Amino acid sequence: MQHSVFIGLGSNQGEKIKNCEQAIEEILKLGGGFLLSRSSWYYSEPWGKEDQDWFINGVIQIMTELCPDELLTKFKEIEKRLGRTNREKWGPRVIDIDILFYDDLSLESPDMKIPHPRILERNFVLIPFAEIAPQCVHPVFKKTIKELLDTSPDQKKVVKVSEVLP
Repeated sequence: MQHSVFIGLGSNQGEKIKNCEQAIEEILKLGGGFLLSRSSWYYSEPWGKEDQDWFINGVIQIMTELCPDELLTKFKEIEKRLGRTNREKWGPRVIDIDILFYDDLSLESPDMKIPHPRILERNFVLIPFAEIAPQCVHPVFKKTIKELLDTSPDQKKVVKVSEVLP
């Protein structure tokens, strides 16, 4: 059975866009997965721990046969393969791969929470998410991504890459 999954990607070390592109390539090799949509890349101010380089962030939507636990395990393996070593909370990272939504599932376990618990306060997730799925409804709060973005308290800068680079 195929499942719709929205995934957040981010990097603030090395070749940031290349890191995210490589992560997408690796994700698409998993469990019959295929890409439904992808956002532009965005530069975003660090969130939570501010004394670090800006991030590149984006959101993709895939279809996959894998269950959430399998995806999480595979994402951690991809992160490690691409060079992620540290797990400092909100710290710098070569790559970060987060499950944002998995179908309409609401799940809480010691290892993961779906939907991702901090979507509502992070424009670096909401802006690219709204680019590809503005009418997607949050499974818990029953508001669209656009509505969540419109009421987000986040004041951090998030700028589309194409608006910054020639």
